[in-house]
Amino acid sequence: MRRRQRGLVLVLVLWALVLLLVIVSAVSSSVHTETTLAHHQLDQTRLRALADAAFHYGAARGYDPDAESAWLTDGVTYEWQFEDVEMEIRIVKERIRLDLNSATGQQLKSVMEALELDAEQTAQVVDAILDWRDRDSLHRLNGAEDEHYERAGMAYGAKDAPFTTVDEIGLILGIDAELKTSLMPYLSVGSVAGGTIASPLSIGFGKSSGLNLGRGLWVLVKVLGEKQPFYAEALVRQSKDRLRLDKINYGVSSAAWPLDDE
Repeated sequence: MRRRQRGLVLVLVLWALVLLLVIVSAVSSSVHTETTLAHHQLDQTRLRALADAAFHYGAARGYDPDAESAWLTDGVTYEWQFEDVEMEIRIVKERIRLDLNSATGQQLKSVMEALELDAEQTAQVVDAILDWRDRDSLHRLNGAEDEHYERAGMAYGAKDAPFTTVDEIGLILGIDAELKTSLMPYLSVGSVAGGTIASPLSIGFGKSSGLNLGRGLWVLVKVLGEKQPFYAEALVRQSKDRLRLDKINYGVSSAAWPLDDE
């Protein structure tokens, strides 16, 4: 009888130990998860703070009335260090950033011409962009619909719908990686600018023309020195000698604008 009782007690003790181990394991896992999340949130907060500093500094340099010290607003990459962290900053005028979903053919043509594409390539790329976003299957004179992509060996055709991201231009027939990289700083989807741009680009698109194309400046930031670069962008406006962040996007894809000259 006593042996049976001892055996039962031993079984109960073993079950208690197993249960205790399960509880300890669950608590340990929960603590680890919470710690990881806390570290991640702390890292994100730090990166956002660094990006905010870069937004204000870049905008201040872009709006600097002194032409000698002002930064160009044509997408040139500037290096900046803050709190021992290396960053890259680019500034682009708001109205230079075309909305792919509302830009007209003439506006797109102006961009291509500013990038010094020849007339034939300009016509092909502009029409292909318009065919990509329109909802019909009829191709423009120099455009591309499904059959053109098929003949080019593509596994897809024209989207026939609005652009979702700027990165989609890399899928368009006639736009290679090099051209995509050149176009990215000047395009957006849902841009505050509404697709407006001066025409016919006699103002010196992509160069420091000294003319006011709109008070808004897009400040594009890349934070270096991390496990992977952190990208962010903000639309900054100047009002009564004060800078105001009108729109901020943290952790955007590197494809949103090319800070890497690859």
